[in-house]
Amino acid sequence: MVQIAAVSNPEDSDVLVTALRRRGYAVSAHREAADGLIHVLIGPFSNRNDANQWRKKLLNDGYNAILQP
Repeated sequence: MVQIAAVSNPEDSDVLVTALRRRGYAVSAHREAADGLIHVLIGPFSNRNDANQWRKKLLNDGYNAILQP
């Protein structure tokens, strides 16, 4: 998975998800029990190399993307 953001405000995650979907990304958002934040993610990917390629594309599109295990 590639994480785009972890936010506390549902409206913030909705805006981000909508923007990413408009750009053609398969995006999801869910609240993590461990930290209470809404995590906005792209994926899953079949391997780490694919995830890293998407991370680079997201970075080029102006998003702060990080790989998740």
